Amino acid sequence: MLTACPLPADPGGSPGPEVSRPAVPGSPVAWTLHGPRRCTGTWTGVTRRPCPAAAQIPADGTDAQCPACAAADRGRQIARDAALGDEGRQYLLYLAWFGAGLVKIGLTAADRGRDRLLEQAAITFTPLATGPYTPIRQAERLASAAGLATERVSSRAKINAWWHLSPPAERAAELTEARDRIAGQVTWPGRVRLLPCAVTDQAADFGLDQNPPGAYAEVTGFSDPAALDGQILIAAGRHLLLRTANGPLLADTRRAAGLIIRPAVRPTRPGGLSLTSRVPPREHDDHQPSLF
Repeated sequence: MLTACPLPADPGGSPGPEVSRPAVPGSPVAWTLHGPRRCTGTWTGVTRRPCPAAAQIPADGTDAQCPACAAADRGRQIARDAALGDEGRQYLLYLAWFGAGLVKIGLTAADRGRDRLLEQAAITFTPLATGPYTPIRQAERLASAAGLATERVSSRAKINAWWHLSPPAERAAELTEARDRIAGQVTWPGRVRLLPCAVTDQAADFGLDQNPPGAYAEVTGFSDPAALDGQILIAAGRHLLLRTANGPLLADTRRAAGLIIRPAVRPTRPGGLSLTSRVPPREHDDHQPSLF
């Protein structure tokens, strides 16, 4: 899912309400991207609150928030374990599979359904337990500290695994085995309710039920202006792998967040992009020297 706020009618005004559109395999992408790049504000869980200072942020990198908005964002507070107390919502503890040996434990607000798992680009997942935020976060830490699942899988490890996905039945079995091991070994905090195993496979949602191309170029930065034009082959989490006139192109949409994006007049060729050539690994490597 791609989200954007319409540009304000007047210079210096507030952007319009956030709108979303599906990003699915086969869909076209035709954008021109312009600076300056500005902070995307904070997500309250219900709506997006614009940055009060309309702060300009660095043109490169994947962080689209200024320091003040990043500190106030509830989602980022949860991610860095800085959220204080419960806020009345129910949370879901889940186990997600990204590739052989890449099993992650995480949490999400229960009312978000599987949105968080789609954002994470989880190939397969199952719920583990439900409850208020504080005990669910405690259960997540217990499972991680016991070495039963990691709390982080790097973007590079996720992408590398696309070329070496095991068949659906095998990944479901690996995830089920990991779930049963955690369920049997963790001492669950009070107010946490264990849920039955219910494996959901999302490979087809991302386009990963088809073989990815043998090589690709990765976008590492956007100039002002830049053009991105192609057809979506894979849409997994924040990454789009496009078929373009210049060959397969992988774009991290977080690098575009905060830029002014307008529809391009098609046909065009990608331009104004900093690129790095990539060749998929020959075999899976689950070593993660860096989490991000």
